[in-house]
Amino acid sequence: MKKVAAAVVYLDGKVLLTRRAPGEKLAGMWEFPGGKLEVDETPQRCIVREIREELGVYSEAGEILTESTFAYPGGTIHLIAVELVLNSTHFVLQVHDRVEWCLPRELLSYELAPADIPIAMEIIGKYG
Repeated sequence: MKKVAAAVVYLDGKVLLTRRAPGEKLAGMWEFPGGKLEVDETPQRCIVREIREELGVYSEAGEILTESTFAYPGGTIHLIAVELVLNSTHFVLQVHDRVEWCLPRELLSYELAPADIPIAMEIIGKYG
């Protein structure tokens, strides 16, 4: 099972979502951005590194919001949602083709990657 960290970023009452670019796994699906934990890496250290690599911005990791496990055809992932504060919103997209800031109640109107749906539900439950 792969451990994956996902960023939960809030700004002005909205939540950050990114869409996987054509040619990427889960292309066209929306997600909370992030990536795989490396050996001996904490979820917080992982998400700061991944957001720098994927979005080109520095950030500060906070608490773990929730966790979910999902079995994709290519393998099972354990997704760890980490609250994150960005130092900038001037993104340089690497594996995504779009960025959206949406209200928590709008999260389920996006075609979310399956593992991200429980995170969206947790955010909706917490912030409406």
